[in-house]
Amino acid sequence: MKAKAVQAYFERVASDWDTMRLAYYDERVIDRMSDVSDLREGMSVADVGTGTSFVAAGVATRVESVIAVDNSPAMLDVARKNLDTLGIGNVELLLGEIVALPLSSDSVDAAFANMVLHHAEDPEAMLREMARVVKPGGAVVITDEVEHPYSWMREEHADVWLGFKQEQVEELFCGAGLTVYGYESLGMQ
Repeated sequence: MKAKAVQAYFERVASDWDTMRLAYYDERVIDRMSDVSDLREGMSVADVGTGTSFVAAGVATRVESVIAVDNSPAMLDVARKNLDTLGIGNVELLLGEIVALPLSSDSVDAAFANMVLHHAEDPEAMLREMARVVKPGGAVVITDEVEHPYSWMREEHADVWLGFKQEQVEELFCGAGLTVYGYESLGMQ
C-alpha cells in the first residue's frame, strides 16, 4: 500500500525535513495561502499533512486556531518541538490520515495542504475530506501540485504522483465538490 510507504518515508526523514523543505519552498507559500483564503483573526484552519508544522506555525499568528493533522508520529514530534520553541500555543496536533481527517464536518474556515497532494494515494478523496471539514464559504488551498518530470522523487521523496497538470487539478477539485477560483505559480522551484 502506497500510503504506508509514504508514512514510513516521513517517519525516516522527520528530523531532517525542515532542512530538506528549504530546497522547495519558503515563507512566501504561507503568505500566498493566507492571502487567497482571506485569513484573519477569529478564523480556524486545518493544516492537512502538517509535517513539521511549517504552515501551521506560519498561519497561527494570523488566526484563532490551527488544527494540524499528520499520519507520521515522528513528524508530529518535530512539529511539537518547533511550536514549543516558537512559543505558539494555538495549534492542536492530531494524528490522522489525509483521507479520513479526525475533524468534524464544517469545523474550520479553511483547509491548507502544502506539498501533500502528490503523496495522496487518492487525491480526490483527500480533497473531499478537506472540503468536508471546511465551513460553507470557506477555502481549500493546496500548493506544490505542479506536474514535473523528476521520476527519482518517487524513490527519494515517496511521491505517489509526479504532480498534476492544471486541468487535472481542476478535475480533482470539481470531483470533490469544490470550485476552482485560482491557479498560479509562485515561481519557486
